[in-house]
Amino acid sequence: MDKIHILDSNVSNKIAAGEVVERPASVIKELVENSIDAGAASITVEIKNGGISYMRVTDNGCGMTREDAKVSFIRHATSKIIREDDLNNIKTLGFRGEALASIASVSHVEMSTKLKEETYGSKIIINGGEFESIEDCGCTDGTSIIVRNLFYNTPARLKFLKTESREGTIVSESLYSLALSKPSISFKYIKDGKVIFNTPGDGDLGNVVLTLYGKEAYGSLIKISYTGNILSIGGFIGNTDAARSNRNRQLFFVNGRFIKNKMLTAAVDNAYKTYLPISKFASCILFITIYPDLVDVNVHPTKSEVRFQDQKEVFSAVFNTVRNGLTGEVLIPDTKLKVEKKYDDDIEEKRVQVEMFPKDYSVAPRVKEAEYENTGINMEAPVKNIEYDTKNYEPINSVRVETNKPTIESVKNLLPPLIIIGQCCLTYILAQGPDGLYIIDQHAAHERILYEKFKGDFETSGVISQGLISPLLVELTQKERNIVKENIEKFQKLGFELEYFGTNSVILRSVPVIFGEPQLKQLFIELIDLAGSDDLSGRSIIDKMLYTMACKSAVKANNRLVQKEMEEIVSGLRKINNPYTCPHGRPTIIKLTENELEKKFKRIQ
Repeated sequence: MDKIHILDSNVSNKIAAGEVVERPASVIKELVENSIDAGAASITVEIKNGGISYMRVTDNGCGMTREDAKVSFIRHATSKIIREDDLNNIKTLGFRGEALASIASVSHVEMSTKLKEETYGSKIIINGGEFESIEDCGCTDGTSIIVRNLFYNTPARLKFLKTESREGTIVSESLYSLALSKPSISFKYIKDGKVIFNTPGDGDLGNVVLTLYGKEAYGSLIKISYTGNILSIGGFIGNTDAARSNRNRQLFFVNGRFIKNKMLTAAVDNAYKTYLPISKFASCILFITIYPDLVDVNVHPTKSEVRFQDQKEVFSAVFNTVRNGLTGEVLIPDTKLKVEKKYDDDIEEKRVQVEMFPKDYSVAPRVKEAEYENTGINMEAPVKNIEYDTKNYEPINSVRVETNKPTIESVKNLLPPLIIIGQCCLTYILAQGPDGLYIIDQHAAHERILYEKFKGDFETSGVISQGLISPLLVELTQKERNIVKENIEKFQKLGFELEYFGTNSVILRSVPVIFGEPQLKQLFIELIDLAGSDDLSGRSIIDKMLYTMACKSAVKANNRLVQKEMEEIVSGLRKINNPYTCPHGRPTIIKLTENELEKKFKRIQ
């Protein structure tokens, strides 16, 4: 019995229609959603060359009759809705009847489909929206659709696609969310002849997470659940160790549909307040089940956005559920004691010593703590009169803007010679200059010094690296591995020597010389997130990565410094092109003039 019909114009006109096909990932999404709606228990997706040249989606769903298969390629042909009222109670992923028509109009499409009760199936070939052949064929129960040469007849759209590797990564990302949305369905993903993942389809969301993200990610999850009057919430939230530098690991599903919603994002962010540092974002996989008539999915052409009838109720439910999940867990990070590896006697065991201030990075190594007692402010000693050379530096409040890049010789006198007085609040360096008191933010200043050093190294021969005695294994997702592969030269120049291991893991053998192992893994993940970010706020990938490396390596606030360390920071600050701000734009130094001090003490009016 035929099921697919063409919608009445009164219904089709009320659909939030738009361009369905933007890139290979949108094709895969539409075809997989059709397979899910068809009741498939198993779905196989195969792509080649990022999906641009070849995509295939095969399922064991209900299949179609020949007439339904033919009608399905007509615009606004669907089996999901009939009347206008059905738009208020949508229970399927697809409902517009636009996808197949849009896909077929810009590619070569081949469909094979068969009902379980029929002996033969039907094969339909369409090129550029035109039917070429319809015939009987032998095929398995369900439907298989092959899409070749996407945008072959629309070169204007083809040229806006990214590289094959990047398009493949976007497809992978889309399939991750689709596989998570339906744990009861077995998803098999093949990319360029290689199986990327194969989910078990046993209905256990945890097993899907384990398959897609690995043991480490799974071990950082906290299971949550909530049942209310109009909605229920289930899924996982990440502990503090699972925090990321972007929101790529925040996944929301409403009635089984992967969606993006700023209100849900805000609810999670607010729930994690005080739990995470600034610029860190929680990981979560949240499933919201709500009455269909209380949520509008007919908002955006891609159906990725929804509108809730009672946003306050949903916000409150998500916030409280996530917050309760956090408060009910012990969030103290585990500390793993490193067991020393035993080597043969003929092998000399060496340990890499990583200092906060390497000798070639403008800040001297730490001196013994005992020396600190003799380097502070001596309240009993008289203040000596210090003579300054004030002829060869620019005042801090009147710096010239040069059109040409200044040389080291021309910029090293932007700050006057400074005499270190001491450290205030374990965060600020106090120094006396020829025209007043200088206060230097030790973290911001050191961050700027390291950034200039890293940038100079990168532009010449690359950041200095050191080998790890025990190589570090880092588990990645398929998307993250692809990002590393696409940016391998950048990582190498940043001081990382790595090799691929297994399906989605890499082994770090050498790292930037300034980093210690405790923060290495997190830093590497953050750099991957930055390299894969589509929004860099006008900054290049490399600059953003260098900023991050400098920030992570710099001395922190509340770190006690000895006299020599403070002197080296101030000396390094005088030798760089821009001593006034850190790479993030915060000031490194402020000045209180002698005149301002005299006003504060009422010596002058």
